[in-house]
Amino acid sequence: MRVILTREAADWPTAWRAAVRIYLDRQLGLLSIEHDGTIAWDELQAIKNRMIGEKTTAIEIYPPADRVVNNIAMRHLWMLGADDWWPDLGREGTAKPVSLRDRYLAAHLSTGIWS
Repeated sequence: MRVILTREAADWPTAWRAAVRIYLDRQLGLLSIEHDGTIAWDELQAIKNRMIGEKTTAIEIYPPADRVVNNIAMRHLWMLGADDWWPDLGREGTAKPVSLRDRYLAAHLSTGIWS
């Protein structure tokens, strides 16, 4: 992972008030934002849009308590692929199975074969 943008950069957006440094690892699909501890959702969304695209879906992971690493104010956004499923809360209920496996499992669950 490497720093791709810092607050000192000439093209740093003024609306990014809490972010300090931005790191990107395209191979892992990881966008990391170091911040001052006050970053809000709208700033994260704006950074995500500029750095990896408005049409890209990214998620955050909140691990079990015994796996938390919290030694710096940093948020990690993981990019999803075009075919990755995610809980689209804005369109709740419209998730459709996209693979043969998904359709097979959905069919079995809906018929009660495995209940």
